[in-house]
Amino acid sequence: MQVAVIGLGRFGSALAETLIERDHEVIVIDKNEKLVQRFVGKTDTAIVADATDDTVLRTLGLPDMDAVVVAIGDDVEASVLVCITLMDLGVKKIIAKAEDERHARILSRIGVQKVVQPEKESARHVADMISYPTITERFNISDRHAIVEIKAPKSFVGKRIRDLDLRRRYNVLIIGIRRKEAVFDKRADIKDLNEVFLAPPDPDGEIEEGDTLVLLAPNEAIDEIARWE
Repeated sequence: MQVAVIGLGRFGSALAETLIERDHEVIVIDKNEKLVQRFVGKTDTAIVADATDDTVLRTLGLPDMDAVVVAIGDDVEASVLVCITLMDLGVKKIIAKAEDERHARILSRIGVQKVVQPEKESARHVADMISYPTITERFNISDRHAIVEIKAPKSFVGKRIRDLDLRRRYNVLIIGIRRKEAVFDKRADIKDLNEVFLAPPDPDGEIEEGDTLVLLAPNEAIDEIARWE
């Protein structure tokens, strides 16, 4: 996966380090040469530049990246300008750091797909979001295990839980299922969709299209889970 990180403060640096550790192809950009120098040798592309200069961003092939993270938090104007330029360039996925609620609202208003606040979301959590786009939530419950939520893969739909045999194959347990159920009015027209949580799920029950699976998984299985189709 190809990811660009613009801004190498504490959050941006931690995120870039984590993505590099996971063998992603990472571009880092900052106007502070000392911050960029820390990544020389760790990644092929470490650039000293002012990202608010749109000519810089236009030369880097950013629309071809899987995600671009704008980790500029202390300068709202610069953050907004960079995000607008990225949108103009047609970047597919923009994740932007916000310093506070006001900054977050501004970024959301201009159309940034995902806004994160470091005091609420760690760099590792954002790295998970980038590395594992099919996983909607992940909560580490120990050094070895996590609770993971994932949209039911197409290959699972219509199959019984016991027949998937996930415990033997991956040491993964389905501990719950989030499912949308239709609520009908007296004329049998669909009135609304309510979410129900099935826990523990019936091992003889079938996975339905649109289900979200809640899994207990060892950390080493996360990569495999993210590739389920």
